[in-house]
Amino acid sequence: MSQQQKKIDWSSLWKKEDWWALWLGLVLFFYAFIGFWAYADALGWVPMWTKWTDPGKAFAVPNPKLVFGSPWVNLVVAWLVLMLLLAGPAKLIGVKFGDWVRGFSVVYWLWWLCAFVIGYKPIADVVTTEFAFTLALFVGMLLGNLPRVPQWLLGSARGEWFIKTAIVLLGAKILFTDWIRYGGTVLTMVLMSFPVFMLLAFPIFRLFTRNTDLSVVAAVGVGVCGVSASIAAAGAIGAPAIYPTMVSAAILIYAAVELVILPWVGISLVKAGVISPAAAGAWMGLSVKTDGAAAASAEIVARGVGSDIPLSIGVMSKVLIDIWIGVIAFVLALIWVFIVETRRAAAEQKAGVERRRPSPLELWFRFPKFVLGYFFTSIVVSLLIMHLAGTVYASQQNPVDAATKAVVPVVVNRGTDPFRVLLFGLTFVAIGINTRFSLMKQYKVWNLFIAYGIALLIIIGLAYLVSTSFFPK
Repeated sequence: MSQQQKKIDWSSLWKKEDWWALWLGLVLFFYAFIGFWAYADALGWVPMWTKWTDPGKAFAVPNPKLVFGSPWVNLVVAWLVLMLLLAGPAKLIGVKFGDWVRGFSVVYWLWWLCAFVIGYKPIADVVTTEFAFTLALFVGMLLGNLPRVPQWLLGSARGEWFIKTAIVLLGAKILFTDWIRYGGTVLTMVLMSFPVFMLLAFPIFRLFTRNTDLSVVAAVGVGVCGVSASIAAAGAIGAPAIYPTMVSAAILIYAAVELVILPWVGISLVKAGVISPAAAGAWMGLSVKTDGAAAASAEIVARGVGSDIPLSIGVMSKVLIDIWIGVIAFVLALIWVFIVETRRAAAEQKAGVERRRPSPLELWFRFPKFVLGYFFTSIVVSLLIMHLAGTVYASQQNPVDAATKAVVPVVVNRGTDPFRVLLFGLTFVAIGINTRFSLMKQYKVWNLFIAYGIALLIIIGLAYLVSTSFFPK
């Protein structure tokens, strides 16, 4: 039996989108952060959508002094800047420059088209401006399910990359005081939730698929955080590549359905006084099974109830689940190598199959790197506020509040937030494009899809009970 150990592949630092989400998020963050010291509103020129009756006022620029003649010009500048900023990393990840320009442009302008339509006041007054995200998802799904979708579009619609970069920027919005207030509760909630979710989901998948390895991959995918977790689980147990592909198809399709329904249910329950905004955010974080869709659903709830708390709690929940992917993968690798595969050893040796024993480095390989950026930006902004509270604003009645009011509008509201919201919008279009219903027919996975739906419904119900228990009204 092979005792090979996996070596560090340093090229992942510039070839993996997980790392590029970290690098790009930090670049944008430091640009906004340095702007606090050198000049204000470093990114205050990035447009946001708003209600309108005059098309010339369909978009708003956070700093009116940075309007380049018209907000529409700012829209074009943001397209060129973001497209070119991501073009180099996209090429290193494996997307040709020409393909990237075409694909990103389609995703970008589809998002703003949806924002423009929903921003029209007679429509926005009925459905609210947050519906722009849902419309972007629908439009992406329609495009992604056309008979022939060009590969250059599929390769450029990188929802996970967009959302992971956005989450790095989101760290600047969720201050250390939020972690002190909510972190322990969220961590306890997460630790009490996802192991139960996995254990309950496994027998359901086993009943429908009659395949232990596929059931493990699916149970981890629906119980933890979706595509990343299913891929990590498949790698840890040596499952065929088709397994995480099949599970990922189910995850993406059901996540799209969840995005259309769950956030609006959460908003309705909060407005009816049934649950708290924090519980609604936690519910999104525990129930929606991809990083992008979970964060996006929490964003919709936050906008719908007029509070950042659902977004903070939702992303905290998802991040604190994500950091356990490595541990789960390592534990599965240990179980499969030393227990499950021991029973298959004779057949494998006859077939000449070599097996690698797991290394502690598996924890690092599976760890989602963008989480590091999320915590880093949160800590840096928090430290800046604490520093100013102890120096410049020390004489104020509430130094921390005074420092927060000085830092957050520049570094966050007119700094990281405009790009973060833009990346969220691109995520919805990209998720829609990659939600391809033809995969159900292609891989003949109806039993898996049925089992996934049953397991997900149970998890959504349990997540609601857990969320409302930890964050009561």
